[in-house]
Amino acid sequence: MKTLLRTLVIVSLFFVVTKSQAQISVGGGLWYGSDINTIGISANGKYSFNEKWSAAPAFTYFFEKDYVKWSALDFDANYNITELENVGTLYGIGGLSVTFWKVDFDGGTIDMGEFGSYDLDVDASGSDVGVNLGIGLNVAASEKLAIAPEIKYTISDGGYLRLGAKILFGL
Repeated sequence: MKTLLRTLVIVSLFFVVTKSQAQISVGGGLWYGSDINTIGISANGKYSFNEKWSAAPAFTYFFEKDYVKWSALDFDANYNITELENVGTLYGIGGLSVTFWKVDFDGGTIDMGEFGSYDLDVDASGSDVGVNLGIGLNVAASEKLAIAPEIKYTISDGGYLRLGAKILFGL
């Protein structure tokens, strides 16, 4: 898994270095994860190869809920489907997602009398690799600022739907 992530980062950096005419945007976002059932914040990037295709890496940290911490690392590609008059550009989303989870519960010790005492400590973590599919709308607020609401589903063993929006600033 580490080799796959390292390879994707190197390939992404290669494109950034070799395509100086491409548009690069960075920003943040706010998300809701359906099965995670909590809100998250994200750091987002966007690298436009041409008028139709762009790469959109992101990292989302979901706020802890019920002793579980979630985060997601996404390597998405966006394809501009159509321009909606006076609104923005509708785009499709497809990509790879790695969702990380960690449970850290220190429930203390339960004394069950003659049956003994038991610790209720749970410390577990893991990750799931999945595929992202979704749709978004790129709304230009100015020449260098865009707002992009999105909805995407991560298909994996622990699949979930994400609803949210990101704000991107052009560099």
